[in-house]
Amino acid sequence: MPQTRIKTVLPQLVILLIGGAIGALYGQILVGLLIASLGLLGWHSMQLFRLERWLRTGEIIKLPDGNGIWPRAFARIQYITERASRNRNNWRSLIKELRTSAKAFPDGGIILNSNHEIINYNKAARRMLGLKKKRDRGQRIDNLIRNPVFVSYLESDETRDGVDIPGLAGEDSWLSCRMIPYGPGQRLLLIRDITQRIKLERVRSDFVANASHELRTPLTVISGYLDALADDDQLPDAWAGPIKDMCQQAERMNLLVDDLLELSRLESSEPGSMETSVDVVELLRFLQKEILVIDEHPETIELRLDSQAKLLGEEAEIQSIAANLVFNAVRYTAPDGRVSIRWHVDDRGGHLTVEDTGMGIAPEDIPRVTERFFRADSGRDRRRGGTGLGLAIVKHALKRHDGELEIASSLGEGSKFVCHFPRSRLIVDE
Repeated sequence: MPQTRIKTVLPQLVILLIGGAIGALYGQILVGLLIASLGLLGWHSMQLFRLERWLRTGEIIKLPDGNGIWPRAFARIQYITERASRNRNNWRSLIKELRTSAKAFPDGGIILNSNHEIINYNKAARRMLGLKKKRDRGQRIDNLIRNPVFVSYLESDETRDGVDIPGLAGEDSWLSCRMIPYGPGQRLLLIRDITQRIKLERVRSDFVANASHELRTPLTVISGYLDALADDDQLPDAWAGPIKDMCQQAERMNLLVDDLLELSRLESSEPGSMETSVDVVELLRFLQKEILVIDEHPETIELRLDSQAKLLGEEAEIQSIAANLVFNAVRYTAPDGRVSIRWHVDDRGGHLTVEDTGMGIAPEDIPRVTERFFRADSGRDRRRGGTGLGLAIVKHALKRHDGELEIASSLGEGSKFVCHFPRSRLIVDE
């Protein structure tokens, strides 16, 4: 028997024995046992009443002493109470610190339930969206932010990428919104003020566009004089090589200016009607013929047309998408290599695939190859005549057509670029 039980039961047996012994002196053993039992019952009842009052009011005059069960029970309850009090104080301090941190956090945070209703928010969110506690708690967030792009993002349950929307405060402000899981049936909407970033991007875009326009005229004059010198029969032989090199570099600069202007247009202008029917099959056949005119093109050019479906969009932009991908593949593929072009349609939409057996791209560089002027190999575009803007143009033109670019590549094993167009942009001849 455990030590605690012995210390609890033994004193009570002793009291009963004493009561029985006193009763035996008077010839009433049972009466003595009964009186001792009633005494023990009364004492236990008194301790129960003290315990009940302590639990009800939290006050106790004095803890019982001794080694019995009641002193141990009271001591254990007091320990649990004090520990709970310490934990409660710790939690209060933690919650206070979290609230202080949330108030100091520069980004807005809004807790939403499964119905997109506002549960709570921090100071930054209140400032960015003009929220008021009594008015807006319990309101659906799409009643306050009615931007169609945000509403579509909210209903899609997409958590990987956020959306950029105009701010509610006006004055050309912009907000970046991203939804992340927060708790059971809840999500956390993170809001960041990106007005400064958008303004800097506009300044950069305007500068590039203006600089490109200003460069076009002097480049045209320089190219004209260089072409005239190159065609001059009286040109000394010593100048023939330098003039040819200058013509090539002038042509490359003209291509760079054209690409910069095209990229600036894609970034800054609104999409057109996007209702033109573009014959992808004829476009790819034309590109195949152009490739065969290039010197040292890959010996195998495969064109696989699994569908006659057409695309709705701007013909010039779709042609730019295909041309940049195809000529990039040709540029980085050896003459004994292979370039494969495929157009097919499935339940998800239309897919334009350009695959080559060229030098490939390192896995760590793939996320950045669509950035303007990014080069995985700092010299390869210069050696091969590229401008470093082709894939950036592809990305922006695809975005205007609701498409996505998928890239798979390994160094020395070639690359695969797939343009995914949504089914809503297909014209399928049944």
